[in-house]
Amino acid sequence: MLVYIKPLSLFPKLHSDTLFGAIIYSISELYPDKVDELLDSFRNGEPPFVLTSTFPFIYSQDEKVRFYPKLILNNKKSNEVKNRDVLKEFKKIEYFEEEIFFNLIHGEISENEILNNFDSYYKSGNLLMGKEYSIDNSQKSNILPNNSVNRLTNETEGIFYSEGDNFMNRGLFFFVEFYNNEYEPILKGAIKFLKDRGFGRDISTGKGQFVYEIEDVNLNDLAGNSDGGNFITLSRFIPINEDLKRINEYSSYEIDSKRGRSASGEIRKEVKFFKEGSTFPDYQKFYGKIVDSGKINPAVEYGFAFPLKYNINNLEE
Repeated sequence: MLVYIKPLSLFPKLHSDTLFGAIIYSISELYPDKVDELLDSFRNGEPPFVLTSTFPFIYSQDEKVRFYPKLILNNKKSNEVKNRDVLKEFKKIEYFEEEIFFNLIHGEISENEILNNFDSYYKSGNLLMGKEYSIDNSQKSNILPNNSVNRLTNETEGIFYSEGDNFMNRGLFFFVEFYNNEYEPILKGAIKFLKDRGFGRDISTGKGQFVYEIEDVNLNDLAGNSDGGNFITLSRFIPINEDLKRINEYSSYEIDSKRGRSASGEIRKEVKFFKEGSTFPDYQKFYGKIVDSGKINPAVEYGFAFPLKYNINNLEE
């Protein structure tokens, strides 16, 4: 399932863990009897669905042009690129246009070829495109001050800051792959609930509003990948011990961490994860786990990989 989101106001960052948390909240409001069963499935390593983080798309006439995260590769030949300015500009790129991304994982082009022909590509902010689109596809980040109000005394206690993005002719998309079709209408109901409610904590001020479209599309079918011996994660990936044991010389990844905070201000334990675009050996059906966090306000951190399969030979330089 492919979901397009068109933000109508200041919109929060939506990695897979944040997106999953919002969906679970919605399900708890709409289908409270389903939540424990659903989370137990994830805890038992048999998720009924997995989802990606959100990635950008731009409108070009009647077409939506999708972008995917730049692959995290051990490109040993990048040192052969003599133009240091090219490497500097390439580091600013975060997303590849879909055609470039698919050509790369199919072995039709290499990262080294992109670097050596960088002037033939078009750049817009953090996007790399194969052709120029004459549209305003800007996305501007904002940090806005807000008053914190004590709900008992109704007095202002201080100022906190919220971050989000303003979108012009640009939106977000994500994929969901179902392993239990019973949850497809439930997830669609949760997305509609979020549309009516809004994403994020600042919905009372009109932030996090959006409209959406859903298409019946499977990402691995779209990419033309059925097997390959390796996968690229398109979500934040918290590995289990067996996943860590499988890391080999063909793996390529970056590690990041987060420390969540509940609505009441409780600071949750730090969670480490592999970033989107990291690559690993493909050896089973599911990768990763969810992590229970928070003592006063129990919560879960989503960490299942969304695997896009590829052949390692395609990415060798």
